Amino acid sequence: MRVALTLSLLALGAVQPPPVAAPRAAMVIRGVSLIDGTGTPARPGISIVVRESRIAAIVAAGAEPPADLVVNGEGLFAIPGLIDAHVHLSGMPWAQRTEQLARVVRGGVTTVFDMAGDVRDTSHLSRAALTGEIDSPAIEYASLMAGPAFFTDPRVIASSRGYRPGEAPWNREVTADTDLVRAIAEAKGAGAHAIKLYAALDAATVARVGTEAARQNIRLVAHATTFPAKPSDLIAAGVKLLAHTPYLVWEGSAPSDDFPKRARGDFAGVPPDGEVMTRLLQSMKDRGVALNPTLWIFAEGPAKDDLAPVRTPWMNAVTRRAQAMGVILSAGTDSMIQGGDAWPMLHRELEAEVAAGLTPMEALVSATSGAARGLGIDGSRGTLAAGQAADIVLTDADPAADIRNTRRIRVVIKDGRLVHQAQIAGGR
Repeated sequence: MRVALTLSLLALGAVQPPPVAAPRAAMVIRGVSLIDGTGTPARPGISIVVRESRIAAIVAAGAEPPADLVVNGEGLFAIPGLIDAHVHLSGMPWAQRTEQLARVVRGGVTTVFDMAGDVRDTSHLSRAALTGEIDSPAIEYASLMAGPAFFTDPRVIASSRGYRPGEAPWNREVTADTDLVRAIAEAKGAGAHAIKLYAALDAATVARVGTEAARQNIRLVAHATTFPAKPSDLIAAGVKLLAHTPYLVWEGSAPSDDFPKRARGDFAGVPPDGEVMTRLLQSMKDRGVALNPTLWIFAEGPAKDDLAPVRTPWMNAVTRRAQAMGVILSAGTDSMIQGGDAWPMLHRELEAEVAAGLTPMEALVSATSGAARGLGIDGSRGTLAAGQAADIVLTDADPAADIRNTRRIRVVIKDGRLVHQAQIAGGR
């Protein structure tokens, strides 16, 4: 009887249920100018609400809920944590790698993609980053497949120790006789997010790998030419990210299986605006294949050589055309930290993209939503939006006005945790 009476009174509005308190936010970043990573211009007067490791809401400043921690973002710009879509973590002692990863995340890079190495080591680093044992970006990584000729390379021998070269599940030799069902299953079993196709692979073998990778639902990335397979062969096989703009020249260069000379194509004979490159870039756009340019390493980094005066303007022109034609650009460095440089090399790569003719906003997109799309992680990272990982960088100047402002970092938040805060004038 009492229950029935209460229900009747509720129905009549005489008794109201107690109000439900709005959940308290773990963190609010208040009053920033928001650059969300999609290319949309900055929106001033925005607050970012973070609960646990995710962005819970993007609201107007003043509309945010109570929070355990409030970061005053007035005068600051919020951008997504940067993504370096091409690094290599193997070949260093644990202490050196963890020190570098800490420097990288403090430098605004909150996700990295290891494009082949010893996944035993990389998986340990990835786990330690995930559990917070080390200060580090999130780490995704690839297994590698290549033809037999590649497995004399000292790097792959070192990263396969304990196995005969070519037999490690994450560094696999592929021939016409390879059991690809098992090989790709083992590559996935190593924890890899993707399989990288490297060198000494022809078009027929690449097509076989692509068919089985699609069946087992693992992403393919590749050097933009795997010698003798051309870029268009890789695109046809289902590769979703091609690394190194200069290697695209082999679409129109004379066929070759001499992969050690991969950076020395016929740049004079394959015009950046010619029919061959136009057709290739259009195919990349149509099939959603991302380009990982790695410009700085050829223009001023370790890969610079006597051909750089010809190669650099060519790769700049092709990267600029790719952007103009709507190809996804996924920024990467091939060298996460270089020498004694205090900053991650990704900042140099973004500056190289702008020098090539991209706008600062276009370069920024290549290291946020563009990189996430190229890696297939855009459902969780790469933009500032509700539901995305709370990977947030605050700068004291606008990166869309000058790409060098990505270095003017005041706060870095990784998965909702404050990992770096610089001294800010005025007590912010």
